[in-house]
Amino acid sequence: MSEGARLFAATTLEDFAAAVMAALGLPDEDARVTARAIVRADLEGVETHGLSRLPNYVARLQKGLVNPTPRMTFVRWRGGTAVLDADNGMGQVAAARAMAEAIRLAGEHGSGWVAVRHSNHFGAAAYYANLAAEAGMIGVALSNSPPGMAPWGGRRPFLGTNPIGVGIPGGLGLDLATSGVARGQVLKAARTGARLPPGVAIDATGAPTDDPQAALQGALLPVGGAKGYALALAVEALCGVLAGANLSPNIPSYFDDWEHPSGAGHFIGALDVAAFAEPEDFAGGIERLTAGLKAVPPAAGHECVRVPGERRARRRQERAAHGVPLAPATVAALAGLARDLNVAMPAPVNG
Repeated sequence: MSEGARLFAATTLEDFAAAVMAALGLPDEDARVTARAIVRADLEGVETHGLSRLPNYVARLQKGLVNPTPRMTFVRWRGGTAVLDADNGMGQVAAARAMAEAIRLAGEHGSGWVAVRHSNHFGAAAYYANLAAEAGMIGVALSNSPPGMAPWGGRRPFLGTNPIGVGIPGGLGLDLATSGVARGQVLKAARTGARLPPGVAIDATGAPTDDPQAALQGALLPVGGAKGYALALAVEALCGVLAGANLSPNIPSYFDDWEHPSGAGHFIGALDVAAFAEPEDFAGGIERLTAGLKAVPPAAGHECVRVPGERRARRRQERAAHGVPLAPATVAALAGLARDLNVAMPAPVNG
């Protein structure tokens, strides 16, 4: 927990975020969906996609860059596939609606896949993938994003950090940017004066840098070199080209462009475990797989082998029980929103 952080009950934070969204014109259900996804990120320790993003969402809604009352429409269906036009609505609402449809299609066809166009930043990809896992299915959530990462061998941004989220019943799940670090981590480092890990960014000349300010003027690098670049390109093909959304180079910055809507795309999927295997056999296999991984002796500098999603689940349990920590800057920004929008600011649980 950062120095000076205040602890808040997750339920009160969700109520606050929902009230903020409703004050900006979102229908109550959409406001609640958005708030739930935002607070879940803070619960799991992904602060870069949690309530620290709320002022940016508010500003884009206020400037008319996001539609608070979209008419989201499924414009194509075929078998277990569909295309959702989000009508420039909140990305959280669009992605949740797409996953609900993917789960329905998977129940009917064994798998369901929904491409989303005309959307916006949807937050943490794992949230939507885990909606499927909670329904006993394997979930996939992908999105493209504004250009921030150089292609392998290049020196200027072209692709977004293009996250990949996968949720698997039994507690396995991943959420990763295809860049070495997420752009949100660079912004956080720039705010706090921290340095970046080596090998994750270049400056405007293409030289390696650990300076977050220089990285923001330059580009992030793909994780794993050419392999991360290939993954980001695959996400782009699904979320941009196949969905009929903007490609990453044409998605305006969420933080610097106050004239153009995003037009981002997502690709959301669900696989019904029961279509491939008996659910109890699958559950047993996941348990054996996890136990085998946990039995591997830890390497030097590591306490144990962790499985993807384990740390997020532990944080979610701890913070649900004891409170969600918010940095002083985030608390101040939320208090400002509360004043401006005449919404009650929640009280911290630690005084």
